[in-house]
Amino acid sequence: MTDAVFRDLVAAAARPYRRCGRYAWHFTKGKLAGDPVFHHLLRNQLLPTHGRLLDLGCGQGVLTALLRAAAKRHAGGDWPAGWPAPPATLTVQGVELSPKRVRIAQAALGTDAVLQGDIRSVHLPPCDAIVILDVLLYLQPDEQATVLARCANALAPGGILLLREADAEGGLPFQITRWAERIASVIRGHWRQSLTYRPAADWSALLGSLGFEAEALPMSQGTPFANTLFIAQRSNASVQICPFSHEIANASILPNMKQHYTAVPIRNS
Repeated sequence: MTDAVFRDLVAAAARPYRRCGRYAWHFTKGKLAGDPVFHHLLRNQLLPTHGRLLDLGCGQGVLTALLRAAAKRHAGGDWPAGWPAPPATLTVQGVELSPKRVRIAQAALGTDAVLQGDIRSVHLPPCDAIVILDVLLYLQPDEQATVLARCANALAPGGILLLREADAEGGLPFQITRWAERIASVIRGHWRQSLTYRPAADWSALLGSLGFEAEALPMSQGTPFANTLFIAQRSNASVQICPFSHEIANASILPNMKQHYTAVPIRNS
């Protein structure tokens, strides 16, 4: 897909947000255009073509907006050759904790597009794919493990989990990521927001312990951050939810990743 086509898709995805005010509109355009994960999702066939997708911690629902814009363009016959078709018949359900973001998403995309809920406790219906982008850092280590176990139970065998989090062993880019998130938390008024980061190997180990086969890809291209996208496929085995992440053992990780077992909780002063 050429840069021009992707810019057109971003503009089309952001258009419904104009009715929500200039900030919501510009945020959607900036997020979709500047975050490499969205371009990557369209360029690679990571999502199923049909079934149900849960977007947990979806914010304003920008992923739903992008997938809708892509499906509409593809249906019109104007789609770059060599690119996989977007998932036109995939039902997307967003879940977001912030009432303000839910109101924006519902005003732009419809009342059924996003529901308000806490991903630690909201009912997760059976689904074929789950996306969690830059969300679990706001949870404690045991909560992170429990949410991922709940995802494994909700996913159909062979279902896909796309998880992105910062790599706590990412050197200077991780420090930039950490401070950028701290500043963002302060701007939102969350002065004492607790942030929990893990090395990429820890995320792989945790996913492996929950029955996922995971591939880790750097996902910060064009940005100063240290983000990793985990593409995890659920096995056929059932999953037991563990209340504490330190109880998870016998995990399999990528052979080129060094193993660690301690999460890195960081609290804002």
